[in-house]
Amino acid sequence: MAAKIFGNQGAAQAQNVRDSGIPNDKILIANRDDSYAVDARLKGFLVEHDFSKAAAVADVIFLLIPDQVQPRVFNKQVAPTLKATATIVIASGYNVFYKLLDFQLKLSLSVDIREAFHVLKGAGCSDEALCYEMWMSKEPAEIFERAAEDGFIQQFGQLRGALALDGKEAREHFKHILYNQVLNGKFCEEFSKIEDDLEKEGPENPLNELYRKSEESELGQAEKRVRARLTSSLQVVAS
Repeated sequence: MAAKIFGNQGAAQAQNVRDSGIPNDKILIANRDDSYAVDARLKGFLVEHDFSKAAAVADVIFLLIPDQVQPRVFNKQVAPTLKATATIVIASGYNVFYKLLDFQLKLSLSVDIREAFHVLKGAGCSDEALCYEMWMSKEPAEIFERAAEDGFIQQFGQLRGALALDGKEAREHFKHILYNQVLNGKFCEEFSKIEDDLEKEGPENPLNELYRKSEESELGQAEKRVRARLTSSLQVVAS
């Protein structure tokens, strides 16, 4: 039995398991009674609202809920009834790294486009050119997919530019995050303090405030303009 705590990734992963040949009666969706549970039933899956019951029958369990609630759900509702031989799949590794989940295991231990956007915008490039070239065309996703298969194969311009880039400031920034935020537990401590606030609506939720600031940035405003123009163009074509 493969039990999945649905969350944001549950729909895709549950369907992948089913498509791989696991029958529906061997897939159990563990989810509270909400829109995700309704969606799971509409997709033909069995749904269990009691996480403890789902954990008790699972040979493989997928924990696909947000990082901030994983410890509370897993430690109190999943771990106590989990089979000793169960395989656990967790998205992501945040709570595993900080050892916030109650189990024992051996732990194996992207370039920011914002500055490039500001430089090119200052040089006169249009919103459409920048947004589509950098991310909205999905070309970066294709590039990384090819890189996973063939390695990083770049052309003359990318190679010349990349090799000439010093990267010292970026490395120092990443080192600061790694040693002064991640490895020393500071980020984990700060994130744990706002766990309850992440359930709130509006500006009281610190994540919503970060979304707001991101949307107000030059890059966020450019994307908003491009999407509005695209919607307007599609409406004209449809009419």
